[in-house]
Order: sequence, then C-alpha cells, then structure tokens
Amino acid sequence: MTSFLWLPTLTKAASTALLVVTASALAEKLGPFWGALVASLPVSTGPAYVFLALQHDAAFVAESLLSSFAAHAATGAFMTTYGLLARRRTLGRSLGPAMLVWLVVGYATLQVAWTPLSALALNVVVYAVCLTVLRPRHPRPGEIRPTPRRRWYELPCRAAAVALFVIVVVAASNMLGPQATGLVAIFPIGTVCLAVILQPRLGGVATSLMAASSLRAMVGFGGMLLVAHLAIPAWGMVTGMLAGLAVSLFWSALLLLAHRWRRPAG
Repeated sequence: MTSFLWLPTLTKAASTALLVVTASALAEKLGPFWGALVASLPVSTGPAYVFLALQHDAAFVAESLLSSFAAHAATGAFMTTYGLLARRRTLGRSLGPAMLVWLVVGYATLQVAWTPLSALALNVVVYAVCLTVLRPRHPRPGEIRPTPRRRWYELPCRAAAVALFVIVVVAASNMLGPQATGLVAIFPIGTVCLAVILQPRLGGVATSLMAASSLRAMVGFGGMLLVAHLAIPAWGMVTGMLAGLAVSLFWSALLLLAHRWRRPAG
C-alpha cells in the first residue's frame, strides 16, 4: 500500500524528467521552438490527473481541473515575466520574479469560486495581453551562444535533479484539497527546470524565445483543461481525459504546421 502511495509521485517525477531532458536536448539541437513544443505537452500534468482519478471520484477530479484552468492564467503571467526579463537579466533575476508572479496570481485564483465561463474569460484576457506583450523576435548575431559540448553525465544529472524537484513539490501537495491540488498540478516545473538548464548554456535570448513559443503552446494546454473539466461529468473519466488530451495534441499539431509553413526548411 505504501508503495502505491508513492507511485503517483514517482511517475510524475519520471515523466517530467523525461520531458525536460528531451525538450532541453531538442532546444539545443534544433532551436527554442522545438523545446517549447515538447515542453508544452501534458507529460507531467497528465500522469498527475490519472492518479488523481484512481484515488478520487469524478467530482473531485473535475473540480481540480477547473481550478487548474483558472490557475492556468498564472502560467501565462509566469512565462511572460520570465520571457521579458531573461532577455537582459541573469537567471536568478529573471526566474525569481517570474516564480513570484506565478505564486501571487495562482494564490489569487484560489480566492475565487470559478465557473467554466468566468475561468475562460480570465484566461482569454490574460493570454491576449501576454501574447501581445511577449512577441518572439529574431535574435541578433551573437545573442544565442553556441551550444557547448555536452559531457556524458549531464543528461542523467538533469533527469535526477528534475525528478528530485518534482518529488519535493508533489509530496508537499499531498494534504491539499481539490482547488489547491489543481493549482499545484500545473506548477510549471518543466519550464522552470528548462530555464535553469538552458539559460546558462544558450543565453537569455534563447530561453526568452522558448518562453514566447511556450506561451502560444499553452493556449492548447488550457483548452485541454477546460474540455476535460466539462467532459468528465458527461462522458466519464477516461473519455473526458482523452477528449482533453486530443485538444492539446490538435493545438500542438496546428502550431507545428504553422511553423513549417513559415519556415519550410526548419
């Protein structure tokens, strides 16, 4: 029984570590867009909700999803703050304020009794502002550093560090109710870890570009949360979650097609 209780945490840690390692490697090899596209997939949030579904009823999961959707506005504010500051500040002076913004906005969302419509309105306003403020710009020559040669131990160390961080965060959330659980479930662990890994290696301009690309991908992530919240009571846990996942994958496919259309050789 004890091992089962740790299984959700370990699964989320392993999936997030895999996500971050893959996204960071793609960002270094192919550019910020690809790292952002992979990082926006629900690889860590998905397992968290699967295990919530195993431990709680549909009402609890649906309420947590609504809380996650409202708090998704905090993720947009986080990425915009980090993306703007990373262009001209060090890692600590860009990531620190961004995490503070996430905490403040996320905590504020817990003080409101959200409906799907009001949470949708919040996200539309926040992401409209964020997408306007944080626009991707082409880097000037020399702004993105050449990728240094990776040592053999770097990827395993990245995975272990990310997994440990996830375990600490998830373990701290075990005593929370559905609203707070929904907030913790979408804490941007992957983006935080990517920033810590990539900004010292590639520079702030590259990670700012990644944040801008991630911001656009997060629109589909929010759609996934809303659709899953609405679909679970009507269609059941499995079908509802699959419907939400389909929205996220469809949006990512659209972004990929748009990227290919703009840059056929990319």
